[in-house]
Amino acid sequence: MDWAAVEAVREAPLGDPAFDDEAGHGVVRKLRGVRYSVSDTIDIEGQWTRNGTPGLGHRLPVEDASAVARLRRAGAVLTGRTRVGELAWGVTTPGCAHPLDPRRNAGGASGGAAVSVADGTAALALATDTAGSLRIPAALCGVAGLRPTAGTVSRRGVTPLAPSLDTVGPLARTAAECLAAYRVLGGAVTPAPEDVDGLRVGWPGHLWEHHVSPAVAAVLAHAAAGLRSAGADLVTIALPLARSHAQAAASVIMLAEAAALWSGPLAGQPDGLTGPMAALIREGGLVSTTDYLRALRVAAAVRRELEEVLSRQGLSALLVPTVPVTATWTDAPTVSVNGHAEPIESAYTRLTALASATGHPALSVPAGTDDDGLPVGAQLIGPPHGEAALCLLGGAIERPVRFR
Repeated sequence: MDWAAVEAVREAPLGDPAFDDEAGHGVVRKLRGVRYSVSDTIDIEGQWTRNGTPGLGHRLPVEDASAVARLRRAGAVLTGRTRVGELAWGVTTPGCAHPLDPRRNAGGASGGAAVSVADGTAALALATDTAGSLRIPAALCGVAGLRPTAGTVSRRGVTPLAPSLDTVGPLARTAAECLAAYRVLGGAVTPAPEDVDGLRVGWPGHLWEHHVSPAVAAVLAHAAAGLRSAGADLVTIALPLARSHAQAAASVIMLAEAAALWSGPLAGQPDGLTGPMAALIREGGLVSTTDYLRALRVAAAVRRELEEVLSRQGLSALLVPTVPVTATWTDAPTVSVNGHAEPIESAYTRLTALASATGHPALSVPAGTDDDGLPVGAQLIGPPHGEAALCLLGGAIERPVRFR
């Protein structure tokens, strides 16, 4: 796989002759042979989209999703579909074991995408991220995952869950590979400098202090030291609204919008979801219009807070953990964070919810391991269209995982 060649590809509409040039004068040949997988919420022409459900929302697409069409026209080779949690909801992926320890979960809801990259089945994976569904398994499985700026990658042909939060993004072994894939998917990025020297990175430690495992805290501190050594300036910042309200706002929005989309279909097909997921849809139906609109306003306020801090401090990114712990045991309902049991859904999404609520781009890269050799993900969150700087910084701190 020639990712240096992929890096040269720039945004082009699907009808651009560069993608259609079979004579070899365009860029189509530069992606030929790159193996990619596709999550089971994203349409592939002639293959069933099953959304990880027993029956809800199943369809046989007559055309590719826009993101798949871009990769196909660029010469990439489809290897197959990957598992997702039902409707790409949840932080685990049933039937999807961790690539380093099959007794542990791979994260979710796009766990299959992360595993396909980790085990070498695919060099690139397409997946969705609503509250962290892409970044969480990337962090737990030791690969890179990019949630792009909201709206920059088309969601045509993708099963919706919560349209205000849904995104499509790539997973790969490295940040540079994610950026290259993102450009092929149509993402326009603000140019980044050649190295991290002189870049300013925010350190909002109050978002996770005393609420991550010692191993995660140690890996993140090492990542920060690495950025300092490379010439970056680490700036302590505070995001009080984000700390208090980002996760709750994203949760309410997700519940309400999922219920609005799926309550009707589920009523007509009550066996289309398992009990736990059906209960979430019913719970979302109880969210009042007043509470939903309030959650949207809170998310907008958190977005303004983040944008103000990024702008005022001249920051290229924030550095935070992706997940406060490493991969836990399969089917465990809780995780232990510094000796305190916490529901797995709450723990896993606590630090991914910020970018979900605000629509800012976020990247997770493998930055180290715990004492058991399990990957720890570091997350970089940046200004809109700042994916290039995020991936530059991510490349400076990523520590590739050796898979057996």
